[in-house]
Amino acid sequence: MAQEKSTSQRPRKMSRLPKDYKVEKRPLLRPPITSQYANASASKIVYVSTKTPFMSAVKRVQKLLAQAEKRLAQSAADQVSKRPKYSHVNDEISDIERIASTMASQKDEQDEIVLKGTGKAIAKAMSLALWFQQRAEYNVRIETGTVGAIDDIIPPEGEDEQMQDEGEDIPESRIRYASTIQIFVSAAA
Repeated sequence: MAQEKSTSQRPRKMSRLPKDYKVEKRPLLRPPITSQYANASASKIVYVSTKTPFMSAVKRVQKLLAQAEKRLAQSAADQVSKRPKYSHVNDEISDIERIASTMASQKDEQDEIVLKGTGKAIAKAMSLALWFQQRAEYNVRIETGTVGAIDDIIPPEGEDEQMQDEGEDIPESRIRYASTIQIFVSAAA
């Protein structure tokens, strides 16, 4: 599908600015981080930067995956507790295990943790993906993409009026494109 893109869809090269103008980069727009205790339908995202400590990111992903397994066990226990009390405690435990195993086999991409890296952080995100891929207890899936970021163009002081008189048309902002990577980590079945 990526090979079918025509060259007309590629972003154009940005025009050169006059030498006195400055470019101020805005931070990338992204949604607020969801709570680690949120339900399974809310995606759990770990943003990776170049300064993110490697093992801290690993521990964060492992913790989020462990909490997903706890949620699965809790929902299985809730289903058993809603039944009438006709059986013994040992039967309830085996029912919880059976329901949890069927729920785990039915789950799709609910319990995936997403690691996101942009620009220079792609190298750190890839090393994290490699770390998880080397362990048998994790499944790793990788997607690449591009995201648009807005940069403000700041004219030199006092030359604002001069440029308007001369008729040069320099935009106040422009869109810059940055490469991104998304790494989906889930527990192996």
